[in-house]
Amino acid sequence: MYKTTLHILFTDVTGAHRRVSISINGKPEILEGIMIGVDGSSIPGYSSIEKSDLYVKPASSKIIDLSRFNKGYWVPGKIVMHDGREHPWDPRLIADKLTDELHNEGYISRVGCELEFYVVENVEYRLGREKQYLLVRNISRNSIEKLGRSHYASNVSLTMEEPFTELINVLNGNAVTVSKIHRENGFSSQYEISLAPSSLVGLGDDILLAIASIREVLRSYGLTSVFLPKPFIDDYGSGLHIHVSLWSGDRNLFFDGSELSNIGRYFIGGILEHAESLTAFTNPSTNSYRRLIEGFEAPVYVSWGIGNRSTMVRIPLNGGRIEIRTPDASMNPYLGLSAIILAGLDGVKRKIDPGDPISYNVYEKREGKLRRLPRSLEEAVEYLISDNEYLRPIFPRDLLEYYAEIKLREARRIRSIPGIVDYITLEHLA
Repeated sequence: MYKTTLHILFTDVTGAHRRVSISINGKPEILEGIMIGVDGSSIPGYSSIEKSDLYVKPASSKIIDLSRFNKGYWVPGKIVMHDGREHPWDPRLIADKLTDELHNEGYISRVGCELEFYVVENVEYRLGREKQYLLVRNISRNSIEKLGRSHYASNVSLTMEEPFTELINVLNGNAVTVSKIHRENGFSSQYEISLAPSSLVGLGDDILLAIASIREVLRSYGLTSVFLPKPFIDDYGSGLHIHVSLWSGDRNLFFDGSELSNIGRYFIGGILEHAESLTAFTNPSTNSYRRLIEGFEAPVYVSWGIGNRSTMVRIPLNGGRIEIRTPDASMNPYLGLSAIILAGLDGVKRKIDPGDPISYNVYEKREGKLRRLPRSLEEAVEYLISDNEYLRPIFPRDLLEYYAEIKLREARRIRSIPGIVDYITLEHLA
């Protein structure tokens, strides 16, 4: 029997995707009983050095088979204590608890997403005391892209046809349903892949598996995927748009026929009410706020509209769901999705009306005063510190305190690092 590798994916509290790997014989038919010891003190948010023995174990029977690319098998995982109990700060467990709470209240949530990313030949970077650089080698662009007409281009680069065919086959063949994939607005070969609606935990798993699969499949073709919210100057950012609906049995509670229901309105009201603090989870990197600027179809103002892509929250004209356009791929999928649902539920419980939908382009004019989304990670975390009661039913208080502390520390450290733009804007001092 041939030897291969099983990779178990999980997230730390900050949102970083992590994995542990073991050698196995052949295809893993049974995942029960697999537990891999890890040093929890080395993973943000899990344990201190004096109590650092934790385990990672498979959390789902969903297995992505990348063995034909010599990449082994990939499964979502969870963190458990040395005595076998689930770790109370495991982001996946928090999403699981929220799912149970929804069931207790008679609700079922369905969440899907649009994951945007760039494809390049290679990315090289270095950050040292005396040497800093970023070198990106783009794949060859076709004539349509060079003219700036890239969105939904019919003649996708031949370089991408085979990798994307393989990618869709891998994901759809392993129960991660891809509803569509297409070229996006970004001129440097930006793409979007849509994942079909699932449960909170299910979509969190699917996002981890999709990102890992995209990275590994493209690597096997000598290509590099970039999921940074704002990877390139003067080009579009990449979002992780979240689509949400709330159900009772087979009834979509957000709509009465084709019209938005009161529950749907109140859910939007909750999202808008907590928009600033919510970004601390949906946009948890300093790079996130380089995307949330005017001119590139990313949300900037706390607003909602029907079919309006300039607003933060949008009701697609084909209906059935609410789209939150703020998040990006740096979001911990389990924590970010849970925070979105909790904000919306708070709106339902408190009957927060969102006001009238906006029908104009908010980038070009703003009738009245619209609140602006945070301009930095520090600002978002400060909002979270003052506005987190809506998260308390599910998020442990000490986790929220730790998260705020570690994100502020991250933001302040990165703010202190000089970059090439300083040499350009202050060239008279260099």
